[in-house]
Amino acid sequence: MFASKVKGLQRLYRFLKDNKTIWVVYLDIVNFHEVEFRYGYKVCQEILTEIENEIFFTLKKQRNLFLFSHSESRGGDDFVVYFVPGENTDWDMSQLLDRWVRPMEERFNRRLSKLVKEKIRLRTGIARCVNVVSRSADYLLYAAVKEAFLLNKSEPDPQFFARREEITYLIEEPEKYIKTAFQPIIETRNGEIFGFEALTRIPESTCFNNISDLFPFAEKIGQLYPIETLCRRQAIKAYPDVRQDKELLFLNINPQILLDPEFASGQTRKMLNEKGIAPSQVVLEITERSAIENYAIFREALDHYRGQGYLIALDDLGAGYSSLQSVAELHPDFLKVDRSLISGVHADPTKWALLETFVTFSKRIGCSIIAEGVETDEEMRTVVQLGVDYVQGFFAAKPDFKRKSINPIVMEILNPKRRLKYIENKPIISMIEPLPLFETKVLVSAVESYFRDHPHQWLVGITEDSRIVGVLHRDRLFAALGTRYGVPLYLERTVPILMDTNPLIVEDTTPLEVVSSLAMQRSDAQLYDGIIVANQRKPIGMVSVANLMKAMSERQIQLAQGANPLTGLPGNLRIDQEIRQHIERDLIFGLIYIDLNKFKYYNDLYGFQQGDQAIKMLSEVLQTIINSSAEETFVGHIGGDDFIAITSSENLEVLAANIIKRFEQACEQLPGKENLSVALAGLVINTTEQNWTPLLVSERAAKIKKEAKALGGNSFLLR
Repeated sequence: MFASKVKGLQRLYRFLKDNKTIWVVYLDIVNFHEVEFRYGYKVCQEILTEIENEIFFTLKKQRNLFLFSHSESRGGDDFVVYFVPGENTDWDMSQLLDRWVRPMEERFNRRLSKLVKEKIRLRTGIARCVNVVSRSADYLLYAAVKEAFLLNKSEPDPQFFARREEITYLIEEPEKYIKTAFQPIIETRNGEIFGFEALTRIPESTCFNNISDLFPFAEKIGQLYPIETLCRRQAIKAYPDVRQDKELLFLNINPQILLDPEFASGQTRKMLNEKGIAPSQVVLEITERSAIENYAIFREALDHYRGQGYLIALDDLGAGYSSLQSVAELHPDFLKVDRSLISGVHADPTKWALLETFVTFSKRIGCSIIAEGVETDEEMRTVVQLGVDYVQGFFAAKPDFKRKSINPIVMEILNPKRRLKYIENKPIISMIEPLPLFETKVLVSAVESYFRDHPHQWLVGITEDSRIVGVLHRDRLFAALGTRYGVPLYLERTVPILMDTNPLIVEDTTPLEVVSSLAMQRSDAQLYDGIIVANQRKPIGMVSVANLMKAMSERQIQLAQGANPLTGLPGNLRIDQEIRQHIERDLIFGLIYIDLNKFKYYNDLYGFQQGDQAIKMLSEVLQTIINSSAEETFVGHIGGDDFIAITSSENLEVLAANIIKRFEQACEQLPGKENLSVALAGLVINTTEQNWTPLLVSERAAKIKKEAKALGGNSFLLR
């Protein structure tokens, strides 16, 4: 039997080398374990013998229909049959089930009727094996058997042959059938397009109503590699027509594709080079369509592509069953949160909390969050509020074959000035209320009448020559008039007799924090008195302490939300605001971009906890230097191991030298100090010479930082 099997396989190999087509049919009995339970092991052995004999005799009887046929038992109720069609084969593979399997099934069931009282049904999986020059015959035949096995064990697909034929068309004529649509990914920080995700479309398809059905079917029939390769090539070819500047290209990649020799050979990189796209401008988006079985091997492959410059994104966060393990194992540059978590996030406390956790988590591990499937105004505002870095979805723009404009409502939501409005250092004038004014020569009776006619008014201002000299409180006025001799004593006299000559008066440019501090320093008797807002002692209005406290409370919450959770330093919103304020004031100022060298290596070597300690150490170094500096300097935490300092242009070099000196001292307290160094990129911004924007400042600083990091060790580079 073994010799016959070997001989049969050798003949099949020869047919393949001669470019003959081989049909592979995988057969087993439907619910055979139930048949065995009902009739017992002995009867089932007889059933298997009858089926094996019937296959043998059928092939022998029909051998003139084929160039060659061969069968083998795979153990239990599994059988494999091989056919090599010839000139006498008058039906194709799509008819094999009706022309060969069903008639044979009827024949052995007639003989089995003496053993069992039910009809035995065969389940079938059919695959086609053809010669491929780059593959050995044994590999091709093994792959065909595996494909037939998978089809045998899967649910019946009435469109199987039509779908298989369509896959053939796609492979043979990709330019005709495979199109690429692009969906923009928007940066929430500035509302600009960060990149595009390439999405395969088959406009002429009649079998794949949903593109998500294409790849599982291609994998089932062993055509996943060629299909994904062609989709990737079409995306790269089409991208230059959509792309502007350095926008990134997001390519969906099945985890198994990274292990494909064709992908690893550099063909993709060659095509990117031809289109003027650097690998550093391409994000390999690892989908969760299939689980990663061996993380060690997969990480090794991933490191190979990272070494070429590719960025890595992990798709389906919040949906794939192994997503969190993938994050821990693969250290992606981007995390894409699945639509299932984004849908209705504005009204679902659990989803809100999960997304908030993911955002915080992403900052801790130094990667960026992309919210996928944002489809409504409410979802958009919520994900932005929770601090995601990028958004993608129908609300911003649907996938299209051409570059289309972004929904203007999105641009309004992401307008930097509008977003920064709630955390600006606004002066007290932003919350003033009207203040009724009376001259010092006015009688108390006039003010008393005014208070009676306006029961909700509790304070009026008293002026002399248009300048504020005091206030009169409603309660104190009526308290004075209510005394035994109050009315005759005060009513017909001028208001200075009862006015408060020492109210809290602040200029209209005074920050909220200063006003709050001054208000709380007053005596208990004056603690809740109104605050007068003036411009050079000319009254503008008033502010109640209640409203001041409410504004301060909201501000503290907003500032806390904008702070980095690890260091407590101001985050990106506050950094953008600070840069924007310096630009709008037409100031010449200096900026230092601070970054730990090879931090990812240090983090991997010593663990996340020690990596966090290194970041906190750098944060403390910066805060210590700023607190001891005579110059007014701002320090913010961009995220991960990136920080920024804004100071006067004259202070840049002194500040940089102090940072490096204190950093070297602080490193002595950490393990692996030899692996820790800091790169400082200095930039002088002169708003009178160039039209600067926060984005342009960021790009210039990042470019200088790259040069500084290339120097190695603790370094400072000033431009």
